[in-house]
Amino acid sequence: MMLVREVAEALSARLVGDGSLHIERIVHPADADKPSDLAIAMSAESFAALATSQAVAAVVSAKLPAVPAHVKSVIIPEHERAALARLTALFDGGPAHAAGIDKSAIIAPDAEIAAGVSIGPFVVIGPRTRIGAGTVVLPHVTIGADVTIGERGLIYSGVRIGDRVVIGARAIIHYNAVIGSDGFSFLPIPNAPVPARVHSLGRIEIGDDVEIGAASTVARATLESTLIADGTKIDNHVHIAHNVKIGRSCLICGMVGISGSVTIGDGVVLGGGVGIADHVTIGAQAKVAAGSGVGTDVAPGTTVSGYPALPHDKSIEMLLYARRQKTLHERVGKLQTKVEALERSQRDEKGALR
Repeated sequence: MMLVREVAEALSARLVGDGSLHIERIVHPADADKPSDLAIAMSAESFAALATSQAVAAVVSAKLPAVPAHVKSVIIPEHERAALARLTALFDGGPAHAAGIDKSAIIAPDAEIAAGVSIGPFVVIGPRTRIGAGTVVLPHVTIGADVTIGERGLIYSGVRIGDRVVIGARAIIHYNAVIGSDGFSFLPIPNAPVPARVHSLGRIEIGDDVEIGAASTVARATLESTLIADGTKIDNHVHIAHNVKIGRSCLICGMVGISGSVTIGDGVVLGGGVGIADHVTIGAQAKVAAGSGVGTDVAPGTTVSGYPALPHDKSIEMLLYARRQKTLHERVGKLQTKVEALERSQRDEKGALR
């Protein structure tokens, strides 16, 4: 529970009215049902709901009109999107879990578990693995040998972390993600009945403040390391193949598939459903539109789209041209009919042109 004035201070926001009200949770105005609810009404739609809301405290935009009379406390942040991020962080208690190590967990004798770590039921932790202070490991997680997980991480239920994986501080790994599967690396051999398997002997290195979505997969490298740098956020159902290198603070949306040995620079945004061919380089700050298929390198700072992915303006130009094809074909057909009629009119009875 927080006071309204404490919320305003945390947001570096302006407070109008009573700052002594106690706040238990943040809600949409339509869902407020008690005085301790803080209504988030920074859009026109949510602000309209304040008129019939039970909330007596609200966070509003400075661009909106005066609040209804029953609202006693008003917080007005300078940066609304940043305020929403901070608010949700303030009131997110995280998933429910018990403190300490559950008696059903199986932990190798030489694993190092730091102070304040919570380990849920039926967790398995392998030899020589180290888990940093304050990290929470929820039930039914498997962590292999020689793994390092930094402080204050959160590992959701069902996650599988293979051997020789390094994960930095404050990482969040969502339900059923797999970190450390073998790479899909097979070599066709002439006259051999099956392709030869190239084994994955390398590592995975994940930086600080990385988030990996539910059911996503990251494959270990063949000999070196698959890398994901600090601050990168990865959505659900994303596949990152062996030997991939991803830079800092990238945003990778759902259903993206990244083939082996791809290099992605800092600050790259990949829209949902993007597919990237192997050994491609995507430069820093580039953006790839949803559903695009990237088969060649992408220059830094550019936006590409389409299949195959091209600079966005070129992709739109080609799309518009394709939409004109029917009209163009119809016009050419009419022109051909006229030319043939003209040729017939110019022929004599023996079939020769006059």
